[in-house]
Amino acid sequence: MKRIGRSLAGLVIVGALASGCSASASDIQPMAADALSAARSAELGIQQDEAGRTFATTARVVLDDMATQLSEVITQLEQTQTADETAERARKDALAASREAVDAIHTAQRGDTAAAELALTSAIGVLDDLAGQ
Repeated sequence: MKRIGRSLAGLVIVGALASGCSASASDIQPMAADALSAARSAELGIQQDEAGRTFATTARVVLDDMATQLSEVITQLEQTQTADETAERARKDALAASREAVDAIHTAQRGDTAAAELALTSAIGVLDDLAGQ
């Protein structure tokens, strides 16, 4: 009897731990907000560079830093296990938008700022919705 009781208690604890590690849609919001902040900063850096209001080296550093921040968010999102279908959809949308923003930054670094701004605008729209801002 003691053996069955211990096994049952162990299963309950494992179940509680497993369910406690899953993220809800509201847990995705802070990650989307971090990605949104980085994407907006990259957009501002591109705009400032195009307007001649910053040094080229400063613009490069801003874009590099924002790509790094977005990559960190992407890693977090990739490692996040979701609790339900709504959270999984939010995670996948945030992941896709964050990747789109990184691609846009790389496009800007190659010199196609118009295409980069279009892609960033799209990514920012999705991240804005997910972040609840």
